[in-house]
Amino acid sequence: MAGLSGGDYVTQQIRALADAVRHEGAGGVGTRSFQLAEHLAAEGGVHRGDIMTATATLLAMTAWCDGEAEAARRFAERAGEQDEESRELVTHLLRLEAGADRGWLPRDQAEALLEYARRERRGDLAIRIRAIAAPRPGRHRRDN
Repeated sequence: MAGLSGGDYVTQQIRALADAVRHEGAGGVGTRSFQLAEHLAAEGGVHRGDIMTATATLLAMTAWCDGEAEAARRFAERAGEQDEESRELVTHLLRLEAGADRGWLPRDQAEALLEYARRERRGDLAIRIRAIAAPRPGRHRRDN
């Protein structure tokens, strides 16, 4: 693609994947989503297990929210077939994103996330975790 830097191309592919997940989650088989995930693994430098786990998990969540329990089960099983490290990463990232949406993290989740970030040498995650977990003036935070 002429005129696009590598980062722009990968960003476009990530957006395309997000769109595919939104459209394919309910009752679909995720064909386009999984094709785009495979492409990101091959061309975008994304670990295959990580992107396949994330894609299957997001498809499961989309299907579940759309009332498609059987499709959600199939996608969740596909996510469970990936390697343990990828499943752990996706679990932690989902918790982190849920915490960001709420504006706080339960103490036990924040501690588990920080331990994961330390173990995997992911300073980027540790910074996000601390920003979410830090109490904000005038805001009360539940611990669990």
